[in-house]
Amino acid sequence: MELKHYIEMLFLVVLLSFGTVQQALSNDYSEEIKIADRKVILAQYEEAKEIYQNIISSADFSVVEAYAYYKLGSLYKKQNEPLKAKEEYEKGLLSLKKCGKTNHQIGKYLARALL
Repeated sequence: MELKHYIEMLFLVVLLSFGTVQQALSNDYSEEIKIADRKVILAQYEEAKEIYQNIISSADFSVVEAYAYYKLGSLYKKQNEPLKAKEEYEKGLLSLKKCGKTNHQIGKYLARALL
């Protein structure tokens, strides 16, 4: 189980270091997302879900919203709830479509998650 957490953390660090997420997130939400991501790593899933859902409900910037949907979907997938995960991924793609940013990098992650 320890190895799995290290791999997840490494994946998150790689995403952040390459700027895939950094460019998409406004300063208002980046700290909240980091906190939620840490909660996932610590297996505090309900707390992480609540943070992601709060970001979704308050985000004005739809790329941030799409990223939060991606993270929430990934959390449901981790909890072996594939239908809920799919629903969140689809919501993320829809939020990108609404603002005309369907080619954004986060959209590619969402689309890949639906495969």
